[in-house]
Amino acid sequence: MSARTMLRALTPLGWAAVVLVMLVAGVFLARGVGVRWDPFNLTERRLEAAETRAVTAEQDAAARRLEIEAGKAQARRADAHHQTRVAVAEATTRTLEQAGQADDASILLDEDRADRLRAHDRRLCELASAVCAAPQADPAV
Repeated sequence: MSARTMLRALTPLGWAAVVLVMLVAGVFLARGVGVRWDPFNLTERRLEAAETRAVTAEQDAAARRLEIEAGKAQARRADAHHQTRVAVAEATTRTLEQAGQADDASILLDEDRADRLRAHDRRLCELASAVCAAPQADPAV
């Protein structure tokens, strides 16, 4: 039987099978050569989604790095502030002890000098309000 007689002998179902086989063979050959057929742009959509996720991940990582750096800087500032407060408290305690043990500790200051000391103390408290949070002894007494 020749190819011509075989083709004439095919029924419509046979023709459909031949066309289907030819399409499948064509697709396999085209893919082997490098032809890509993506009518719905699925590959491009996946690529865009992956790029978007990568950019978002990079931004999140950068934000986390900034948060960590800011936390460290805040901890350093808090530590420095605490050390300053402790140093001021120690200096104040020593000064008050020395003032209480001085020879003239029982002599009251005149009113003008006491007012100047109070004004100076208020100004210091304005500049460093955290240091003055605890009640201070009156320097005029």
